Amino acid sequence: MFSGCTSLTKAPELPATTLAEACYESMFWGCTSLEKAPELPAPTLVGDCYGMMFYECSKLNYIKALFTTSPTTQTYDWVYGVASSGTFIKSSEATWNVNGNNGVPANWVIYKSLPTSNQSKIYTNVLRKDASYSSPYSKSYFYFGQLK
Repeated sequence: MFSGCTSLTKAPELPATTLAEACYESMFWGCTSLEKAPELPAPTLVGDCYGMMFYECSKLNYIKALFTTSPTTQTYDWVYGVASSGTFIKSSEATWNVNGNNGVPANWVIYKSLPTSNQSKIYTNVLRKDASYSSPYSKSYFYFGQLK
């Protein structure tokens, strides 16, 4: 849909929570000005749904993908050629640990979002540093939010 659109700086919202096979495949391929991916709220991946979605989006440095399904062929090369550092937010219910072009880009910081039902009445958009990945902060938790 936007493949090769080098001037795209803001992606449209993609609110689908149920995906179809290959629904977003190659959607932003080569969008070299895109820095932030749209939030991807679908919990379950299906065949090739995100395959090559952000391929060669060289400035992309932020992805919030809330799928709990372990990525395999559904995300083949989806983050190939993105920025060498960035932030990846995944569901607190995700137990998968796939790194590289088919999962979380190498050298990106990973956070887990807290489920909506567990969020404090005081905070919104609360995140927790994922302690399952090695980093200087692997035993620490970071919380961010805004007072209501």
